Amino acid sequence: MKLFDAIEDAVATYAVLVEAKEHELVIMNSNNSNNLYVYEEEYFSQDMKDRFVQYIVCFSTQHCHFDVNEEDEALEYILAIMEDKVLPLEFYKDGKRRFGGKLAVEELDNLSVSSLSKHYGYASDYLLSFDYEIHSWSGRYDTGLRKVSELKP
Repeated sequence: MKLFDAIEDAVATYAVLVEAKEHELVIMNSNNSNNLYVYEEEYFSQDMKDRFVQYIVCFSTQHCHFDVNEEDEALEYILAIMEDKVLPLEFYKDGKRRFGGKLAVEELDNLSVSSLSKHYGYASDYLLSFDYEIHSWSGRYDTGLRKVSELKP
């Protein structure tokens, strides 16, 4: 697979192990237990005449879909994760995952209930009842489970 080969070449200078199978590639961080997965998913139109391919990049609690013609974007996203530029953020309620997304590392300095409200489109009061957790490839920005209510307003 062209994308899998490009990923292997791009991450060769990082402290990682790469394992590729037919429709799955795993990047394993040699410094911790973090893994990043890339899946090639094939699907067909309802009448089974048209075949489509997409790539799904998964890290921690988040995943992102890329069309087959977006291989460059998928590779950029993978490298942004591995360089701690993109950080998965997940919200929890009563110990269960509820929703999430990603943050740019630059957003951490001003992380607040208000900034999360703007970023995710929920009222600040609504978010106060949730816990959140941030993960990073290196582990440097990992927060562990924290209460949104402990953030500055």
